[in-house]
Amino acid sequence: MLKVYEILKDLYLIQTSERPFVSNSYLLILSNNGNKINLLIDPVPLIFFNDLVLTLKDLIGGAENLNIIYVNHQDPDVTSSVPGLMSISSNSILISSEDTWRLVRTYGLNENRFQAIEYFPNKKLILRTGHSFQFIPTPFCHFRGAWMIYYSTKRTLFSGDLLGGLITKKEEDIFAKEESWEGIKLFHQIYIPSKEALKLAVDKIGRLDPLPELILPQHGDIIKGDLITNFLKKLNNLEVGLEHILKQEKDETTYLYAFNEILQRQKERFGERFVMEKLENINSSTFFPELIHFENGVALEFRISPISAIGLMYKSFIENINPRDKEILKSDIVEVLTKFNLDIPEEILEEKVSLWDNFKRILKIFQR
Repeated sequence: MLKVYEILKDLYLIQTSERPFVSNSYLLILSNNGNKINLLIDPVPLIFFNDLVLTLKDLIGGAENLNIIYVNHQDPDVTSSVPGLMSISSNSILISSEDTWRLVRTYGLNENRFQAIEYFPNKKLILRTGHSFQFIPTPFCHFRGAWMIYYSTKRTLFSGDLLGGLITKKEEDIFAKEESWEGIKLFHQIYIPSKEALKLAVDKIGRLDPLPELILPQHGDIIKGDLITNFLKKLNNLEVGLEHILKQEKDETTYLYAFNEILQRQKERFGERFVMEKLENINSSTFFPELIHFENGVALEFRISPISAIGLMYKSFIENINPRDKEILKSDIVEVLTKFNLDIPEEILEEKVSLWDNFKRILKIFQR
């Protein structure tokens, strides 16, 4: 099932509905002086193809009226629908990087209907309607041939997987909130191979003139306003890919000790059944099964960053508990992680570290 939202005049978000890992496609209907161009960016996956065709019929009279299909990179969640769309829209062209085409061509696409980004003058697409788009390379974010596309007139950046994320906020609307960062962080830790590649991409966004007011990623929430700067700053310092894996391997054993000690405290407080239900909830996503591997209620392996695992555990446990128990849980987490000299998840750090520091100061007074 697909949901459709009009973000700006003649700019539509076409979004899959399977939270937390939604896919976003964007349709631009561009017209001027009797000319009209329908541009589809990053089509939704093939399993939603029939719904996509019906959606395009409602929006532009049918997929046959597509003129341009643009894909950020080669992954099947953005390219698997391309062959069917190009069969229906016999006059459409595909635009992507040469690196992307090298793989996408294996669908049997006609190379005469492909135009490589690298051969556009100044890496700029100028349409007969007068609308223009700038191509921005973001190598290894997360593919060698990934390119964003910037619609500067509307200050709208189509970023592909960059700034994409899982849906980690409770609200159903399409725009990011502060809590969306957790889903963005997790997504980048898994899929972006290099911190240096990420810093380069963030720098390229920062150099855009004018700066974007909307960032439209291929997964997750649309980002706007102050959150753009906020999230870019966090991304610039985020360890991902190989660096993240190496650090995770170094710290994982200690984090596992801490994680299981926190679990044991909750079992003693809330009971075994309560804790097991919460652990099942952590691994309930069909898109990311077994984020944490448990056996007999004991965590044996993290398949995401340990600090993200503790953050997920915290979010799962605080659902439907009273404020007093929530505060006790926070104190348990901070106390145990501090004992092991480990980092504290941001969502807990912002609320709780000052309280824990006060507690430690009081303790020192009594120790004197």
